[in-house]
Amino acid sequence: MRRILNITVALVGGAFCAALPVQAATIAWRGHTWQLTSGGMAGVCQGDPQNVTVDASGYLHLRIVNNGGTWTASELFTADQIGFGTYQWQVDGPIDSYDKNVVLGLFPYGPAAGIGTDGTNEIDVEYSRWGQATGPNGDWTDYPASGTTVGELSYTFSLGGATLSTSRFTWSSTSIADVLLSGLRPIGDSTGLIKSWTYAPTNPAVNIPQRGLPLGMNLWCFDSPPSDGNPVEIVIRDFVFVSANGAGGIGGAGGVGGAGGAGGAGGAGGAGGVGGNAGAAGQSGGSAGSAGPGGTGGVAGSGTAGGAGGRPGQSAAGAGGYGGASGGGGSFGGGGGSGTGQTATGGQTSGNSTAGSPGGCACSIGDDRSVGGAASSMGLFLAAILTFRRCLSGSRRARRP
Repeated sequence: MRRILNITVALVGGAFCAALPVQAATIAWRGHTWQLTSGGMAGVCQGDPQNVTVDASGYLHLRIVNNGGTWTASELFTADQIGFGTYQWQVDGPIDSYDKNVVLGLFPYGPAAGIGTDGTNEIDVEYSRWGQATGPNGDWTDYPASGTTVGELSYTFSLGGATLSTSRFTWSSTSIADVLLSGLRPIGDSTGLIKSWTYAPTNPAVNIPQRGLPLGMNLWCFDSPPSDGNPVEIVIRDFVFVSANGAGGIGGAGGVGGAGGAGGAGGAGGAGGVGGNAGAAGQSGGSAGSAGPGGTGGVAGSGTAGGAGGRPGQSAAGAGGYGGASGGGGSFGGGGGSGTGQTATGGQTSGNSTAGSPGGCACSIGDDRSVGGAASSMGLFLAAILTFRRCLSGSRRARRP
C-alpha cells in the first residue's frame, strides 16, 4: 500500500513538510461537492486547500508548492459516494515525465468515509515513478472489499512529448477495466489507446469493492518533495461519471470559445465557455447544457421525457445565441439571445426568444403548444417559419454598412 499518512512535522531533503491547521473547505465541480484536505494525507507533505482551484474555464488545478521552505500538496474527495459505472478524467499535464517523487492519484477510496480499512475498498489510477528515476510510471491497483488479495499492473508509457491524456476505468461487481488514451477523448471513444487492462478475479464479491465510495484525486510527494526542487501543477480539464444503471454524468464546461462536454447517458451537457456552445445532453432524457455568451444552447436528450433546451447566449459584441432543441417528447427549446443587428433564434421546437437589442430581431421556431416535441399545428409551424424569414431579412439589412 503506497498511502503513507504523515501527521507530524517532517524534515525531508532539507525542506519542511509541515502540519497545517485543519479547516473545512469545499468546492463544487462537475456536479459534486468536493472536500479539500487540510493536513495529513498521502505521502510526506500535508494537504493545503489553497493548492486546489478551479479556473474561469472550469478546469481543476492541483498543485505541489514550496512556500518559504515548506512543501504542501493537494487532495480532495467527493462528499457523496459513487458506485458502479465508468469514470473518466481528461488530464492536461506531463503524467509520463513527472519528477520521480511526484504522484498523481485518481481513485475511489472507501476509508475516507469509514468504509473498510486502509488496504480495502480502493481503486487506484496512479502516475508516478515511486522515487525510482527509471521505474515504471503507470499503475493500476485494485484493493478488495475485504481480505488481502490485491490486483495490480505497473507499466511504462510515453505521451511522446504531449500533455493531453484520458484516464478511464469501468467498475462493475465482477471486474474493473482500465484504459489510458492519448489526447482528450469522449466516453466510449478508445482512439489513441496506450494501455488497457481488465482485473476480473475469482470470488469478486470479496476481491472487488461492492458498494459506492467517495472519489478522490490528489497530487502528492511520495517519500520526499520533488527532487528537482520545482513546484508541480496538473490540470484536470474534465471528469465524467456514467453510472452502470444509466444515470449520466455532467459534461465538462467549455473553455473560452470552446464547447461544453457531452453528458453521459441521461446526464446533463456541460456549460459552454465564453463564445462557446453548450454540450449536448446524454440520451434518455438528459437536460442540455447552457450556452456561453454568444454560444448555442445544447440539445436535449431524446428520451420520452426529453430535457429542456439550452439557455440563450448573449455576447457583448452583439451576436445572438441560439436556443437548444428540445428532446423528442420533451421540454421546450431554449430562448434566443439578444444582440445588436443580429437574429436571436429560439429553440428548434417550442422555444421563446428574448427581445433583440436595437437593430436586432427576436424569433422562435415552432410554437409553445408542442406535443411530444412537435408543433401541434402545421399552420402554426408555417406561420412561424414566415415570421423567422422576415426577421432574418431585417437582421441582414441591419448588418449592411
